[in-house]
Amino acid sequence: MSDEDLAVEQEQETDESQEELSEDEKAMAELKEAIVVKREEVGSLRLKLTVTVPQETVDGRLGKEFVELKREALVPGFRKGHAPLKLVEKRFASDVGDRLKSQLIGGGYLAAVDKEKIKPLGDPLVWVKTKEQRTGEDQKPRTVEVEKLLPLDRALEHLTLPKDGPLTFSCELEVKPEFELPKLEKIPVERPAVSIDDDDVDGQIDRMRMVRGTYQPVEKGKIKADDLLYVGLKMSVGGDVVATEENFDLPARDSRVKGVLLVGLGEKLVGRKTGDSVTFEATLPDDHENLDLRGKTAQFEFTIREVKRLELPPLDDEFLATVGFESETELRRTVRSSLESRLDQTIKSKLREQVGRYLVDQTNFEIPSGLSQRQTDRSLARRMIEMYQQGVPQTQIERAMDELRVKAHEQVVRDLKLYFILEKIAEERKIDVNEERINAAIADIAQRTHKRFDRVRDELSKGDGIRSLYLQLRDQDVLDALLADAEVTETQGPKKAVGKTAKKRSAPKKTTKKGTTS
Repeated sequence: MSDEDLAVEQEQETDESQEELSEDEKAMAELKEAIVVKREEVGSLRLKLTVTVPQETVDGRLGKEFVELKREALVPGFRKGHAPLKLVEKRFASDVGDRLKSQLIGGGYLAAVDKEKIKPLGDPLVWVKTKEQRTGEDQKPRTVEVEKLLPLDRALEHLTLPKDGPLTFSCELEVKPEFELPKLEKIPVERPAVSIDDDDVDGQIDRMRMVRGTYQPVEKGKIKADDLLYVGLKMSVGGDVVATEENFDLPARDSRVKGVLLVGLGEKLVGRKTGDSVTFEATLPDDHENLDLRGKTAQFEFTIREVKRLELPPLDDEFLATVGFESETELRRTVRSSLESRLDQTIKSKLREQVGRYLVDQTNFEIPSGLSQRQTDRSLARRMIEMYQQGVPQTQIERAMDELRVKAHEQVVRDLKLYFILEKIAEERKIDVNEERINAAIADIAQRTHKRFDRVRDELSKGDGIRSLYLQLRDQDVLDALLADAEVTETQGPKKAVGKTAKKRSAPKKTTKKGTTS
């Protein structure tokens, strides 16, 4: 075959493949070919993409939109499809512009990622210019223009199609690291021989009490760790007040406030009382949504207005009736039976942890120390779902999340590394989770937390909970698939520290509603 014949054949194949594409696929292919993309590394696993859509592409899309709209447009004084094109353009310019803006920016991002062969992690954040109210040292409010990162749907409210020239927008996105998987066959794990004891039963009953605990006002006395505070909040940067709230919820421990980790805040709050003011300084992260605030020092002022403390219900007749038991003996017997029935599941969880440690230790890539907050939040969300599945009370979950945010950076790094590894294995082995499995997991969480199914699903849907639950189930399936081919060795269970179980227990005494024994 001559070179000329080969060229003709390739051209015919290209024409045939183009004919097989849908209209949307053709439009995306044309957009990918037309755009100009500039990429820049701006942090750990983070890129900034600047995408330019040429004017001829914008004008061509606009013209096509109006021609198609003209066929269906209903304009007073004209039969359907017979209104002059100029009149259609004038009448529907705003609607068509908004629709096309969304298509070109959303499609332009997807085309840029494909063109640059980028593997994004989650959705992008788009740079916009917006106005904010600031209060200076002179206490006079003023309006300032700031560059800010927003999710695509919110960013579209601040972006417009240019009246002339190309459409250019910039976004930041997180990318997946590149690495090779370790050997996945015959992973060595140890299966411990464990049993349920009285301490386990006590712990589960305490969790049941915490689920029904309530925060009660503390009228007098000093603040204790983990109290819930209602405070007036003022956040300043460089003398400008950038955020204020009159009634801000603040736990008395180290936590994150307005996207900033406040390590050491708990020590400053404990021992204070209602009416006190507490000041604190911290550095804003380098991925903060406001470009002009990144890396700057923020001053926080908290005015304590109210203090509440979690009180657990006593283990009395009223509590027992609430959870459906007539005596403490019956409750303990049922709790022990439930824990024993879930023992295999607990052991499997420990085996999964060992496989996870193997994968992290044997996979050769590093997560940069400067983690973005969104990456950290994803790791924390998966931890939260894991605790939900274990029936951990909400108050304990919130405390554990705050501790992880401010103290366990190394653990969060390992969690993220394991997330990337499991995702790659799931993609290679085509492991997925259907809607039925997700609903079954939500039902299990509802049962363990004593809530309705619809309430739990609504709570998970408010944030990234459903997605995190999906990932949790998918990761469990990946780990179970690896366990099926693992090399398991039976071992003795871990020895527990001397505690309650070392003491001789008497039979549980029935309690009255006032907490006295009989």
